[in-house]
Amino acid sequence: MVGTAANLDNDAGGGVNADADPRKQLTGSWTCASATIDGTPLAAETAKLLTLTLTADRFKTQRGEQVLFDSTYTLDAAKDPKQIDMIGTEGDLKGKPALGIYKLAGDNLTLCYTMPGKERPAMFESAPKSGVYLIEWQRAKP
Repeated sequence: MVGTAANLDNDAGGGVNADADPRKQLTGSWTCASATIDGTPLAAETAKLLTLTLTADRFKTQRGEQVLFDSTYTLDAAKDPKQIDMIGTEGDLKGKPALGIYKLAGDNLTLCYTMPGKERPAMFESAPKSGVYLIEWQRAKP
């Protein structure tokens, strides 16, 4: 699983409107720029294979054609940092929430989350043995 936004930076190059619906701001395809899991950076060769697809109600991460995590999600953009809850829809994770935080700046999305059963991260960091995933996504270009 890999993890959302309001009060976004508005840039002249087609940036996101700060008043827009957070789900609409996140909807689309994303490619992984970098990932750190339990304080260990993911190899660049592996990270570049990861994609995230967000729709109005679905959150799906893949490595190539392999689905890693498929879920529904909710956002709370009023919190600081903004929060995302991803609820698994299949397998052992079905019905279980993965709790995270997110920030969106233009076409860059940072997700920081834990797998079900762990507390929501408070900061955008992934320390060793924390169980925290910190992933930087870039909006995919058409």
